[in-house]
Amino acid sequence: MDRAAFKIPAGCVGRFAVVKLWPKIKAAEDENVARLKVTAKSLGLECVEIAPDGRLLDPPHQRLTQADVDFVIHLHFETPKAYDIFSFVALWNPVQFYHDWGYRRFSRHLLTHDDFLSCSATWTDDHVRRMIASDPTRVPAAFTLYHSLSEPIHEPTLGDRKIFYAGVNWERLGKKKGRHQELLNLLDPTGDLRIFGPRIFQGVNVWEGYQSYSGPIPFDGVSILSEINKSGIALVLSSDAHKQSELMSNRLFEGLAGGAFIICDENPFARRHFGETLLYIDARQPTDDVCKTVLRHVQWIKEHPEQALAMAREAQAIFRRQFSLDQSVVHLYEGLSERRRQLERLYAPADASRPVTLFMLMPRFDPAVLARHLASAKTQRYPNCRPVLLVDPLELEENGNAIRAAIAAAGVALEVRGVSFFERDPAGRVRKSVRLGEIFNEAIRGLPAADALFAFVAPDEELFAEHVQSLVGALARNPEAGVAISNALYRHASDGTTFHDLQDELDYVGYATHRPLGYGRFLFRRSAFADSIDSALRYLDVKAMALLVAACAKRVASRRASVTCDIQSAFNLGFQPNLQFEHEVMRDYLPALLTVASTHGVNGAAVLQQEELEPTSLSLKRLSESNRQTIAVELAHSVPIPSAIKKVLFGGYRMWLRRSR
Repeated sequence: MDRAAFKIPAGCVGRFAVVKLWPKIKAAEDENVARLKVTAKSLGLECVEIAPDGRLLDPPHQRLTQADVDFVIHLHFETPKAYDIFSFVALWNPVQFYHDWGYRRFSRHLLTHDDFLSCSATWTDDHVRRMIASDPTRVPAAFTLYHSLSEPIHEPTLGDRKIFYAGVNWERLGKKKGRHQELLNLLDPTGDLRIFGPRIFQGVNVWEGYQSYSGPIPFDGVSILSEINKSGIALVLSSDAHKQSELMSNRLFEGLAGGAFIICDENPFARRHFGETLLYIDARQPTDDVCKTVLRHVQWIKEHPEQALAMAREAQAIFRRQFSLDQSVVHLYEGLSERRRQLERLYAPADASRPVTLFMLMPRFDPAVLARHLASAKTQRYPNCRPVLLVDPLELEENGNAIRAAIAAAGVALEVRGVSFFERDPAGRVRKSVRLGEIFNEAIRGLPAADALFAFVAPDEELFAEHVQSLVGALARNPEAGVAISNALYRHASDGTTFHDLQDELDYVGYATHRPLGYGRFLFRRSAFADSIDSALRYLDVKAMALLVAACAKRVASRRASVTCDIQSAFNLGFQPNLQFEHEVMRDYLPALLTVASTHGVNGAAVLQQEELEPTSLSLKRLSESNRQTIAVELAHSVPIPSAIKKVLFGGYRMWLRRSR
């Protein structure tokens, strides 16, 4: 393509970000990130690397916003979207990988992103299509992004007529045979093979014993292409999972860009798109037969160099026309504005005139909490948000100037209202906290109209730009619903790393500080509540929000993860609930709530009434093997250890699981 003809579209800053999940580990994703950066530079764009929480990996490590980049590309399913920027997730992983890691947990991560990037793999595309089939606010991927590159593109050559193979061979970490080890073992002594990749990976010599091992290659997006070009023949092998999903990894595209002749396995993607321009092997056959086929292909190439070069040129031409990375990035930029408008029309309300009151809680003055509330209010795309800061009167008296200065600097029309969060003695010392239900009740009674929409936002919560807009849209599409509910992200830190766990279930009966119900994820209709709600609400504290949710006979989900909650915050950990008392108040007002096993839920998640469970019902022995395995995976993922260590541990687990099957 003519890169010189590309112009950065109006409204774009010409900068995008890519998430790098494992900064301390050299992995195949590093090569993809490097290639994105090379491609961006060739188009006059900039690609920056960020952590999963949206912070720059390079100093000054600030957290990026929508004003800093045009979009983010996430290359993996391990973490959900945890930044307030339009986000694409690349559908680059075989469906089997989700099953190996924990299918339901990691599949749900895909839906936290705003849009999808297809790599023309049938199974991965259908995986997403299944999950969004019942969601009117979602559509399948419109753009493609392959494990590809844009430059340098080497002139086709047969080079030294040697077979190039590259890999990390990370399966060796488990002291087991590598993915294609039997075939490589047979090819190794022939003198026709060159293996490249890291010599030492996680302290293990992963290529120990291979005569054809030729050394490491920098993950810089270009060096590997020179080595491919020198060798002249690229061996492209896929995992069984990749072949099942008809998904092609880096190896085919970098072999084509390197100008090599391609010997490829039976991955349907290659034959569908490249036809007879490649030579194929059937890796399902006995390894001796596969090796003989590879060597027979190599001999044919040596004996028919002109015909082989013609095939290599034709294959590279297909690559240039359909799969080069610069084309994907250009198409993405050219269609970005219209795509965003299309998606917004799906989830936003047709009528945005109805006002929404956001009651933002700040019991004690805290500059960080105030900044978070101001950012949440300012970023909202819904035009009729009315943010109201609720702060204790004494805190307001002492810090009013600082509060007003911060509001003025942010440029947000934020009303400040004094509300008593604490009972104090005559000297102003705090005796105890006022129940949140009293504060909620006072705020609700002060709403101007019965059909008003409102939400409460806790001090530890942050709202993304589409949060209110998507919740109002959900209520507009479901006029009988009394509350719209978003998914939430639990934020917590360990060893200097911030983690985000997706919460897309609704349990308004149970209580745990590490799995709070949340506040800002709910948008209510005032008309959903009878006047008698105050007879229960003002007596509740930790369960005040649960009562409001439970009192709504009909609920609707936006199915967007658009609010984060810090489960380690002082606000979240500061409750000292009297659950027995609060449950009895809830039982009085809603008699069926705690006495009958409920089927209420969001996204199909049932809520189990904890008082009704018998001890024997909790026995793992009563669960199926599949359910026990699912619980084990979920428990393993809940352990707060660095992602790099998790990657190694789960890599070994996946290898064991495949072999055990």
